[in-house]
Amino acid sequence: MKYLAIDTTTKVSGLALAEDGRLVGEGFLHTAKTHSERLVPLLDQLLRAAGWGLRDLNFIGVVRGPGSFTGIRIGIASAQGLAGVLKLPLLGVLSLDALAWAGWGRKEEIVPILDARKNEWYAARYRWLADGRLKALSPPRAVSPAVLVGELKGMDGPFVFVGDAVEKYCDFVCRELGEQAILLPDYLGLPRGAFAAQALWQKWRENPRTRGGGIPGEDEERVEPYYIRLSEAEVNWARRHGGGGDG
Repeated sequence: MKYLAIDTTTKVSGLALAEDGRLVGEGFLHTAKTHSERLVPLLDQLLRAAGWGLRDLNFIGVVRGPGSFTGIRIGIASAQGLAGVLKLPLLGVLSLDALAWAGWGRKEEIVPILDARKNEWYAARYRWLADGRLKALSPPRAVSPAVLVGELKGMDGPFVFVGDAVEKYCDFVCRELGEQAILLPDYLGLPRGAFAAQALWQKWRENPRTRGGGIPGEDEERVEPYYIRLSEAEVNWARRHGGGGDG
């Protein structure tokens, strides 16, 4: 099964082409340009380099959040557009689930942290099991760094931190957690198309309708943005209409 993975939930534009879970090609851009400027040229270059055409794909996969509201919308709209034109199934995975693949096989807990602004992280905790499966230890949430680190202090470490918030908060995390904290460098721990490709393949394999190589029907999954908080526009609308806070 050949597929495309798209991740635009952060400032990184991540794409990957994979076949049966095996990475064939990957595109990674972390520049000042917007996803709308980078995505199509990056996909075109990746397909050309791999010698693939869009018609070779069996399904499309996308990371649907949490993360940047604009980035999430661009990624899902692009994936939906391709899946619609090519009449392919569309699968979605969460950004924190995909990021946990940066710590594949490690014995420590994996803690993906994405910068949610407003002095908060999007975060969750994971552990890799002996049989190679990823186990979520907590649901995704928006949480202040002080609260999450305070919780981790009371647990047995160490913890492997990955994500785009690592560089910004590395001094704070190291100061508060000391030897409990393992921080992966950005070239290992930023969102990657390869991580999304692995998370999507795991989801594909675990779907009862695809274990035998089948393809889900159009109504198998409805891929929608996964927002933990309201967007700034929604917050402002709620305030103007007496709705109050930001969720």
